[in-house]
Amino acid sequence: MELWWQALNLELQIFYGIGILALLALVLQFVLLFFGGFDDATDLGDAGGVGDHGSGLGIFSFRGITAFFLGFGWTGVIVLKGGHSLALAIGLGLLVGTILMVAIFLLMRSMMRLQSSGTLNYQNAVGEVATVYVTIPAEGKAGGQVEVMIQGRLSVAEALHKGVTAIAPGTKVKVVEMIGRSTLVVEPLLS
Repeated sequence: MELWWQALNLELQIFYGIGILALLALVLQFVLLFFGGFDDATDLGDAGGVGDHGSGLGIFSFRGITAFFLGFGWTGVIVLKGGHSLALAIGLGLLVGTILMVAIFLLMRSMMRLQSSGTLNYQNAVGEVATVYVTIPAEGKAGGQVEVMIQGRLSVAEALHKGVTAIAPGTKVKVVEMIGRSTLVVEPLLS
């Protein structure tokens, strides 16, 4: 290995060094990511607001810079091994590195958009039409339930009715208010 390294000219040693270090950093990132020890939560800059603030996602994140140096180093090696000039190796290395850095940024941003907490916000049910699931007693007494679409999911929620008559199962109602964390106040729809 040492003989191989010493046989390389300085330019190839530099490009190989950059490529190998970036590859090792990338492998380390994936190993830590697999075991839950790496989340890239620190941006090294926000590129003029290109990243999402507070998400750890930016074009100059650790992953982005690693991708840049990976593309720069190995492209330089390939170009120099192909017998081309150092200027072409640097130019193409910068181009490929930048393309990889932007690609990683766009990929991570797309993946962050898929992330969701999964928590239902029952306030989103206010104004929606629901169907009574369990008879809703009159005068605000507890015990009733409705089926309602909340954030694209059909959910069953506790329901109250302030009127003087109970509401039977299967009746369409409108959610008019939320009480507490997940109890909905409903009124029958007028036919």
